[in-house]
Amino acid sequence: MVKAKKNKKALADRVYASKSSAEAKVNPFATAKPATSKRLNPFEVHVNKEKFQILGRTCKHDKGLPGVSRAKAVKKRKETLAVEYQDKHKTNKFHDRRIGRFQNSEQLSEDVINARFVAARVEQLKQSKASRFNLNDDEILTHRGQTLEDIEQFRDERSDDEDLDDEKLNAEFTEAAHFGGDPELSKDRQTAIEDMIAEQKRRKIEIAKEKDEIHDLTEKLDSNYKELLGIVDKLSKKEMLEKPKPDDYDKALKEMIFEPRGVVTDKLLSEEDLAKKEKERLEELEKERLRRMRGEGDEVEVKSKATNHRSADALDDGYFGYAVEEEGDTLAYTLDGELGTKSIEYDSKELEEESVEVDDNEDEENVESGEEEDEGEEDESDDNNSSAEDEDEDNLSDLKVSDSESEVEDRENIALPQKEDRETTADSKKPKPDLEKYPDLPYTMDIPSNYDEFHKLISKRKPIEQGVIIDRLIKCNHPKLDGINNKEKMIKLFAYLLQYVNESFTDASQDDIATQFQILNILNPHMFDLVQMNPEKMSQTLLDVITEKYADYRKNVKLFPPLETLIFFKLVSNYCSTSDFRHAVVTPCYIFIQHILSKARVRTRQEIAGGLFLVTVAFEFSRLSKRFLPAVNNFLLGIVYLSIPKRAVETIKIVPPFQSTGPMSKLLAIAEIDDKEAMKEELLKSEDLVLTTFSLDFKIRALNMALKLIKDIFSNLEENIGPNYFALPFLELFDRLPLDIYPEFLRENFNAAKALLERVTKLKLTKIVPPEKKPKALRLLEPRIEVVYDDKRRPRLTKEKEERAKLIHKIRRETKGAIREIRRDTEFLQKMRLDQQIKSDMERKEKVKRIYQEASIQQGELNELDRIKKKKKF
Repeated sequence: MVKAKKNKKALADRVYASKSSAEAKVNPFATAKPATSKRLNPFEVHVNKEKFQILGRTCKHDKGLPGVSRAKAVKKRKETLAVEYQDKHKTNKFHDRRIGRFQNSEQLSEDVINARFVAARVEQLKQSKASRFNLNDDEILTHRGQTLEDIEQFRDERSDDEDLDDEKLNAEFTEAAHFGGDPELSKDRQTAIEDMIAEQKRRKIEIAKEKDEIHDLTEKLDSNYKELLGIVDKLSKKEMLEKPKPDDYDKALKEMIFEPRGVVTDKLLSEEDLAKKEKERLEELEKERLRRMRGEGDEVEVKSKATNHRSADALDDGYFGYAVEEEGDTLAYTLDGELGTKSIEYDSKELEEESVEVDDNEDEENVESGEEEDEGEEDESDDNNSSAEDEDEDNLSDLKVSDSESEVEDRENIALPQKEDRETTADSKKPKPDLEKYPDLPYTMDIPSNYDEFHKLISKRKPIEQGVIIDRLIKCNHPKLDGINNKEKMIKLFAYLLQYVNESFTDASQDDIATQFQILNILNPHMFDLVQMNPEKMSQTLLDVITEKYADYRKNVKLFPPLETLIFFKLVSNYCSTSDFRHAVVTPCYIFIQHILSKARVRTRQEIAGGLFLVTVAFEFSRLSKRFLPAVNNFLLGIVYLSIPKRAVETIKIVPPFQSTGPMSKLLAIAEIDDKEAMKEELLKSEDLVLTTFSLDFKIRALNMALKLIKDIFSNLEENIGPNYFALPFLELFDRLPLDIYPEFLRENFNAAKALLERVTKLKLTKIVPPEKKPKALRLLEPRIEVVYDDKRRPRLTKEKEERAKLIHKIRRETKGAIREIRRDTEFLQKMRLDQQIKSDMERKEKVKRIYQEASIQQGELNELDRIKKKKKF
């Protein structure tokens, strides 16, 4: 029975084994895919519902698997954050420094370094098993200083003699044999192939033979060269050192090599550095001037003996141009006639006196010539239509001279030994104010505390010296040196200059009016610089002066304002932008000029000249903007009206302030001119602004000036709308003007102005037409597609603003995402810390339990021992 049971069990095992092996061989479910592999579990899918369905918008997060995505995020954090957190504050790298650790850097040998390298590599292989068989190692292998990557370029270094096309079939043979190009080859193909093979062998034999010949010739040349080496060595040293004569090319090349090259210049200085440098230079010059004034020359001689270098700020200031020889004894004859030594000594005071006399003579000549030129320029610039820009350029070109140029010119002029040379150089160069030509002027100055001190400082000086004083005041108190304090000082200086200009032209007479204009011409560039330093404050100061002048004028509007009021309009045209539509200073001046020209009476020569001066300034204001000031045209019309001789009964209509009857209606009328052919064209002069009596010369000049202004103004207004209405009154008065009695130049200006007015009157006005309506387009079948950037209900923006809004939205969205990820990372780390804490607490509890268990067992054993000893019975 037992045997039968064993046989049955063995048979069952065998059958089961055969079934399992059969199932293993053929398993129909091994390659089958589950039916639900592509389908998601609807209970695991999270659907984000949208309130509105928008066409054309694809939502990326409409469906999702939060569990799967959360698991992926957790897995990613475990592989990155968790590893970093676990490795934090751990140093698990060991550097083997035991090999040669008692040797310093000088004692280390190559064997020790190689041993360290091998030990490091072995340690690296021990730590990472995967790197043992890694062939893509980052280590760079070199051979003789070159990496293997540079050496192994895998180039096919074949010689140029080898023909790469030898083994290929010829194109002609291919065309003839394969495409029926040659009937002879097509008949006997085998013969053609054999001929081709024979031809290839023949060519190879010829190439090999040619190579052998070239090799034999090379060997022959080498042997001949070795035989010649002995003869070459026996050449004499002189023959070997002999060089061929240089040709023209070698000479030119050497000249180009040894030519002086450009020298690196110093770096460009900023405005602050320039201001500091200029202030330091002026302070040093002031110290030297005071030292010379006190007669302290001994220290200067000691300093001059200490060095041979002579700077631009030397004590003599370049007053004598010859160089001082080196200090020491000089071979000379004594008073007794014996040959001896004598030290050279110079009397600095005599040299200074001589140099000062020379400078004073040159300054007087320059000032006289400058006064003559300035008088002519001011007469032309103040009474005609010359532009303010040209005057500014002239003034700046005369006054703005760099220090280096002035020093060089000063030294050159004084160093000339002969008087004739000095005169020629003085005539060839324009007179320029040099800061170092006036030793009696202090180099460093502070802004005076009140106007009386300022007036005392510059009132008794020459015009050119006044410019030097203002220039030094600006440089010593430049805002770049001390911002807030010096800005206030510059505003105060500008106010002083305006008051000084006002006083200069108040009660000006015929004798000093030219000098006052010369002073203004010199001060004008400096006042312009002051305005540019602080335009707001300076403009406000200038506007306050204009407002004060207007308040004085309002007391009696029929009285023409004096010259000290008119001169400020010229300053405004120089300092402010007159082409602006509205300007804080220019617009009030426009209104002021309009009131003067339309209300002030015209009775004297001074008032007519002042009116023409205001017309010129108003034309400068409106030349760029091409504006129209009615009072300007009315005043010019009045000047033409005053030049017409009228009978007692005759009346011509004229607009105030001009009178239609009486002696004031023909102030500029002329009966007859004696010797009119000898008269030359002249513009108004500066003395016309202060004289009251009329002269024949002034009447001709006033009418001539009015005609030129009429031509300029109407040529500027020609492009505007309606200038023909303003030109008609001028033509009516032109017909009454007795032109025959005037000189030739006035008749030419009259004809030019009349021709322009006649051309302007013929201009036709463009009719006002309503804008053309575009025809309504037919309705099209194509849809009108508009670019919609988003669906948010807000006002439509431009494309640039819409792109900016998109970028801001993306930045905010990414910022929120980053904050969310940081929060999740923090949560993950906190969870890790909590898990570690719980794990450590559990371990601690297990250890405590084990300790208690072991202690209880130990106590039981002790109790058992005690019972045995005491033989207790239970």
